[in-house]
Amino acid sequence: MSSCRFSSRIRTPAVVAFALVVLAVAGAADKPPIRSGRDIGQPVPSFYVRAVTGPLRNKSVCYVCRNGSRPCVMILFRNTGPALGKLLKEIDKVVDRNRVAGLRSFGVLISPDPGRAISPLQTMAFNQKVSLPLSVATDVVGSPSCQNIHRQAEVTVVLYRRMKVVGRFGFRSRELDDAGTRRVLVGIKGLLGESQN
Repeated sequence: MSSCRFSSRIRTPAVVAFALVVLAVAGAADKPPIRSGRDIGQPVPSFYVRAVTGPLRNKSVCYVCRNGSRPCVMILFRNTGPALGKLLKEIDKVVDRNRVAGLRSFGVLISPDPGRAISPLQTMAFNQKVSLPLSVATDVVGSPSCQNIHRQAEVTVVLYRRMKVVGRFGFRSRELDDAGTRRVLVGIKGLLGESQN
């Protein structure tokens, strides 16, 4: 009998630990989406970045200004992981198919040290074969007075036309997956439908 009691003592902590892990994973999956980016209907403030790829490479540019009233996909991110590369490539495809409709896109790596962020961004663009213009900017771009990026957001996608926000998607670290990419692509289709009116 003592051996049965001994084994149940071992199992009880193991069962409790397993239950805590399951609850933690389930809790992470149940987190509500974060609100990152300016509210729908608000104007998109202009801001300057340093272009890292594209025809304006190594120049200070305002992509919001350059794209004007065209429908646009703005991707603001804090890291250059593989999921981001996949999202950027999918957005590239949609933009290429809808360039005649005026659709444009650009990406901004928000960093406390933009000078050090250039090399990893160039490497990601080359390795993932991303062709949309990528740039770097300071953390100021994410501030509430500018793009209002949630502090937990790893990736924020803002859809706008006529320089007003029509959609936004925020992803915490490791939240951007295939389903998130599909939601963004559906949002872009909606942006195109609205912009043709």
